[in-house]
Amino acid sequence: MRFELGITRNGLIDTRNLMAQAVSSHSSPREFLRQHSDMVDGLVRKAFQKAQSQVSAPSVCLIAVGGYGRAELAPYSDVDLLLLYASSKKEELPPLIEKILYPLWDLGLEVSCSSRSINECLKMAQSDLQIKTGLIDGRYLDGEYEFFRKLYSLLTKKILHRRIQKFAEGLAKDLYLRSQKYEDPAYVLEPNIKEGEGGLRDFQIGRWIIRAKYKTDRWDSILFPDHSRMLDKSLQFLWAVRNQLHLLSGRRQDNLTFELQEKIAPILGFSTGTKGIEEMMRQYHLSTQRISNFVYDILERALHEPSWVKKALFFFQRKKIDKDFGIGYGELHLLDPVTFKRDPSQLMTLFKHCQSYGTNMDFRTEEAVMEALPFIDDRFRHSEKVNQTFLSILRKGERVETLLRKMHELGFLSQYIPEFSEIAGKIHYDLYHVHPVDIHSILAVEELGKLSSGLYLKDYPMLTSLVREIEKPEILFLTTLLHDIGKGRDGDHSAVGEEMIRHIGERMGLSVEDREFIGFLVSHHLFMIQTAFRRDLHDEQVILRFANEVKNLKKLKMLYLLTFADIKAVGPEAWTSWKDTLLMELFLKASHFFEKGAVTGPFLKGDAMVQRLHESLSPEIISEYAEHLPDRYLSCYSPAEISHHIEMARSIEKEPLLVEWEIQKEIQAKVTICTKDRYGLFSKIAGSMFLNRLNILEAQIHTWGNSVALDIFWVEDATQGLKSRLVQFKNDLMEILSGKVSLKDLLSKNKGSQGIKQKVIPRVSGEVKINNHDSDFFTIIEVTGEDRLGILYELTQALTDHGCDIHFARVSTLGNRIVDTFYVQDTWGEKIEGKQNVDHLKQILLNRLTSGEDPPFSGMKTTSSDENIRETPSSS
Repeated sequence: MRFELGITRNGLIDTRNLMAQAVSSHSSPREFLRQHSDMVDGLVRKAFQKAQSQVSAPSVCLIAVGGYGRAELAPYSDVDLLLLYASSKKEELPPLIEKILYPLWDLGLEVSCSSRSINECLKMAQSDLQIKTGLIDGRYLDGEYEFFRKLYSLLTKKILHRRIQKFAEGLAKDLYLRSQKYEDPAYVLEPNIKEGEGGLRDFQIGRWIIRAKYKTDRWDSILFPDHSRMLDKSLQFLWAVRNQLHLLSGRRQDNLTFELQEKIAPILGFSTGTKGIEEMMRQYHLSTQRISNFVYDILERALHEPSWVKKALFFFQRKKIDKDFGIGYGELHLLDPVTFKRDPSQLMTLFKHCQSYGTNMDFRTEEAVMEALPFIDDRFRHSEKVNQTFLSILRKGERVETLLRKMHELGFLSQYIPEFSEIAGKIHYDLYHVHPVDIHSILAVEELGKLSSGLYLKDYPMLTSLVREIEKPEILFLTTLLHDIGKGRDGDHSAVGEEMIRHIGERMGLSVEDREFIGFLVSHHLFMIQTAFRRDLHDEQVILRFANEVKNLKKLKMLYLLTFADIKAVGPEAWTSWKDTLLMELFLKASHFFEKGAVTGPFLKGDAMVQRLHESLSPEIISEYAEHLPDRYLSCYSPAEISHHIEMARSIEKEPLLVEWEIQKEIQAKVTICTKDRYGLFSKIAGSMFLNRLNILEAQIHTWGNSVALDIFWVEDATQGLKSRLVQFKNDLMEILSGKVSLKDLLSKNKGSQGIKQKVIPRVSGEVKINNHDSDFFTIIEVTGEDRLGILYELTQALTDHGCDIHFARVSTLGNRIVDTFYVQDTWGEKIEGKQNVDHLKQILLNRLTSGEDPPFSGMKTTSSDENIRETPSSS
């Protein structure tokens, strides 16, 4: 017969919530955790004592282990118990354990209870890392205290303080495995607060090592006071967030999802809306960075600190660099502890030595750097010696990203360049930007380092060659590090950043020419992206406008390299072969303009490409098709691809629709469609893909002079049923184009199956820009908004319904944000002009972005008046 513990399941929930309100689980998280643990202690002891009174069992000791043992029990965390016994009568324990657990389970507590003898605990702790760390945090609850005392006396003497390096190696392996699992962008955007990098588990690793190596429960006792205070503040913040995760979810929940980010931010005192979420996540990233630095520092000490014998030998065998620094056992050491106080400029010299000798500093030197941070003042920042040393580090290029990362970890970089502290931990609340701005900036420098070292020679030979030709690499590295510096302040971050970096350059003693150069690069660091990804690169005006803005080949090369590093550092999926092709095309065309004074470049030599086709096609076929192939089309594909496209085109008289695909990843494919051009074709293709749940990532459409439509799409299917969906897409498109079925009918039937609840993600506001200035013949429409299945179909259908003929499209997806560009004309081959007409089209597209209805309109009005709207590309 079960017994009651004096409280019901709902009563426990109410008590927990009242406790959270009274103690304030977010402003005093440690106190809440302690009180919650105390409350559960009372329930567990009551269950234990009543079980003992009902079951005959040997003497035992009840111990709390793990997080519960640390009295850090989050609202719905597991309650881990150990029943310690001394006799051999283990078979008598199950009834007792059952009597303990059932009433606790009835209350909704997630309780587990293992039973072991003292010897079993010691034996298992030697081979099982999880059991060892659980025991380290053990706490006496009830029963035979002598059992508890004996276990921990033996554990401390025989296991905890022995073979510390092996213990650290096991924890380092665990840390590595978890970092591999949680490095996925999804976990960075919606982090696991317990297991993720810099999370609560990482902190415990550092604490366990301190307990073993330094024989103290006071982890803060081995750190500088300022360091320990900041670390404790970070820990308190993570606890506060985790408490709210549990309380709001009503269960164990450690993933900080977008939905919960929106709910928790105002609870923790941040402003409502996107700004508050970004502020909260900035504090989260700063906190996890501190914890991550802490655990790696402690691991480094445990794994590599030499014994006292080696330290004595080092004193006699060290290699002295100068009076302040020496090298021993592969590490750089500070010889005089007052060096930085006497001459703060030696802080920068230290990093220069690390680069020159290809070594890292030992942990005591790192501590000395952190202790010396107050000495970095305006005098230090304006010091010619300091700045020239820093620029020489960038100029040399070796291990630059490693040194910058270490500067950042130690707090040195933000002291030396205070403006950098404004972007530390700052995030974009979206699905595209994976890393905080400071980490992204250092990763961008790392991408340049990979280029310089030849790591990308095979994949990007031109970029590798360019980076090695740069006359002043320090300017490129400095600009890359600070290209997003303006994001720490309000306003257009490119324009704000330009002013900031000019000021920083002046402080560092850069020449007027160099300050102008870095200012240009920062103010234009999105210009190449906007031009390549949102404009028709076969339009001479586009190239001329781009080249006139860039002005010379030197700036072009630097801008190309900065653009590459910027995109690569966004996240693993940001750089694609398509983006590579477009940027290279723009670079080569602009380069040719600067070298020859004309736009005609290698990508515009259609005649040369046609000559190459003679290698695979007969003269008769080439004669039939050559005059119909647009230069823009010829510049996009290899001779082999074009030959194959022509073979497809020759077949459409017999087979009116040809669809081929190449599966490039498990969930992505390149789809080539060849058919006769017809009104609304692009929209029908997009609609057919929507029907089959194929998400369009990118698209290039081409219409030949003989009315052959050759369209190429890059599509994705997250369900991993890609091939079957492509087969069905082909069948559906064939039926639609032949007139056997209506696309509208198919779509209306499909609506009934869309009742799945959508996951909460950051919202993207819609924006439509209609530009009649940048092209002589076409109206350019730029659409930015939130991605969803079928959005491209809805947009192209809206354009078709409005009487627009789409001649060219750039379609791309940045996380859950679409950035689509369409070159269109009306049914008479003219631009979309007239204020009323333009405004109406803009409103139609905005409505489609938000799934609204089209506004009423009396009809399409086409004029040749001067009522054109010019809008510059957005800066995002």
